[in-house]
Amino acid sequence: MDIARLHVDDVIRYLAHHRIKAESRVEVQAHGSGADQIIGLADDEGADLLVTGAYGHSRLNEWVFGGTTRDLLTSSPICCLMSH
Repeated sequence: MDIARLHVDDVIRYLAHHRIKAESRVEVQAHGSGADQIIGLADDEGADLLVTGAYGHSRLNEWVFGGTTRDLLTSSPICCLMSH
């Protein structure tokens, strides 16, 4: 978890350098899929746009374990902007 916080702090500093106000928030997934957690956080914040990275695995891997990118695309009630 400490590594995640360091990377989030790097992003906050980068955005601040470009005069974009941002806050960090790292949470441990308690239950549900990763996509459900992300959508829940966006809903809690009243967000109307979700900006994420997109990453794909092999079809077999995604079939067995699921895929957060796919789940966000198929179930997000708000607009998603993704970059690979």
